[in-house]
Amino acid sequence: MVRTKQKIQTVFFALGTVCGITVYTEEDKAAAGEAKARVFELHQKLNAYDENSEISRINQNAGLRFTAVSNDTLSIIRRSAAFSEQTNGLFDITSTPVSQLWKDHIKAQILPLEYERRKAAALVNHRDILIDGDAVMLKRRGQKIDLGAIAKGHAADEVRRILSARGAKNALINLGGTVVTIGEAQAVGIQNPFEKTGTAFATVSVRNKAVVSSGLYEQGFTQDGRTYHHIIDPKTGFPSDSELAGITLVGKNAELSDALSTAAFMLSVSEATELLRRFSTEAVFITKDGSVYITEGLKNNFAFIEKGAK
Repeated sequence: MVRTKQKIQTVFFALGTVCGITVYTEEDKAAAGEAKARVFELHQKLNAYDENSEISRINQNAGLRFTAVSNDTLSIIRRSAAFSEQTNGLFDITSTPVSQLWKDHIKAQILPLEYERRKAAALVNHRDILIDGDAVMLKRRGQKIDLGAIAKGHAADEVRRILSARGAKNALINLGGTVVTIGEAQAVGIQNPFEKTGTAFATVSVRNKAVVSSGLYEQGFTQDGRTYHHIIDPKTGFPSDSELAGITLVGKNAELSDALSTAAFMLSVSEATELLRRFSTEAVFITKDGSVYITEGLKNNFAFIEKGAK
């Protein structure tokens, strides 16, 4: 654990979530402010819910024309498309039409009509992202991209880059549950997917690592014995029906871990473990029956939280 006496926290809202940057010396306070500004810069470019962002302009011009974008936006779209290829389409930033359809119907607790689902699912294809120089276009009208499954990870990596470049020895970065540590080992809580957000059932002790979680604890409803939730399988157009209720990944790179946590959620524990091994990423899996599986590289760093402990 970090053995410094003071804790200096910078808390703000960006990328659709509460963000926190914690440093442990006054000398690192200015670096935290610089990192916060960088997160806001990325938010303005990558936020699909801001009609003036570069992502929104790409979506508005889908099927019509190319949109010139910054290198930030261009590079993350390129990497997202590469992740789609590497995960055989399990991660796909063009899944927005079908994800939004399910989000709306989950909120109303009704199933979408089959023709609506088919129409939305037909718009999902990462190979329809066209790039010409510094400009991006979606091939067909109605297509949309959303970087929500990767933007927090990218921003967290950028915060780490800035803090490290400014000489910070110890820090904790938490962008809406996407966590990155700098310096001495720190214990990071693992979300209990069967409890409200913020309830941890275990911790993992990490040093200079990214910790990213995905789970069924955020949105969903049950009908006829099946639970429909917000994590959509882009290959089927339905909510993921894997055995997983929650997954926490530990890796060197937050952006990669962010994308992999989405892709791995579509798979069984064994299939996900094989995928993650290719990227040197460790994991804690929680299945729908409450079983917990830990990959070999994390077993010495994992600990359950005793009930009643604070």
